[in-house]
Amino acid sequence: MVSPAAANANCEAPDTLVRFKAPLPKFTAALADGKPVSIIALGSSSTQGVGASSPNASYPVKLQAELRRRFPGSSIKVENMGVGGQLATHMLKRIKKDVIARKPTLVIWQTGVNDALRGVPLDKFRATVVAGIEQMQQAGIDIVLLDMQYYPRSEKVSSFPLYLASIRQIAEQRGIPVLRRYAIMKHLVSSAQYTPQQLLAADGFHLSDTGYGCLGRIVAEALQDEVGDAFTPQKAVVQMKYPAEAAKRAGTLKPPLR
Repeated sequence: MVSPAAANANCEAPDTLVRFKAPLPKFTAALADGKPVSIIALGSSSTQGVGASSPNASYPVKLQAELRRRFPGSSIKVENMGVGGQLATHMLKRIKKDVIARKPTLVIWQTGVNDALRGVPLDKFRATVVAGIEQMQQAGIDIVLLDMQYYPRSEKVSSFPLYLASIRQIAEQRGIPVLRRYAIMKHLVSSAQYTPQQLLAADGFHLSDTGYGCLGRIVAEALQDEVGDAFTPQKAVVQMKYPAEAAKRAGTLKPPLR
């Protein structure tokens, strides 16, 4: 197994896969104002950390450590709300209690893999995710969608490409970012940074400590890029990447469904 230190030496993905294409106004503004930043990681087993050697090796824990290192002096907390085996419908039922009630700044919603593997109709999956996004947006919460993990057998699952495309389409239509985990993991393998066996646990499906550590680092990198390079802890200055009108930056305008 590759050590966490070795994982940090690799774990490089192209900007086209890491850089978000939509803003996170609440997250950026909270850092700019020096306010506490609360992040909830909502998802199934790969958020919970199944396959890791301990809960402390899960990606939400690694993400919190990475963000605190990248934004020294800021108060950043990442809560793990992953429940193994859940479909998007199960997560939708948890959003009011596990997400909105906690009043987070940002939610990273990992979903899709269980729905694809269990044959949930794509239209139902899509409607479920959109309903969850609408609830969180109405509560003034920023959202990042995290798509499915890559594992060798996934290429034999005929619905995977359809689900991946659907998640990207939902993100575009709702004006929120998506982190393309599947494509990033494939790149890490094709670029010979890791083998699938190094990124995955013994079951060949869930992530290993190395895989979770790498995911935490890449999510942190994407969030740091979103904030920009002008973060100054003493003055809490953040350079907005999207010089749009103030209302849009504040998240009051949302693109309509197509």
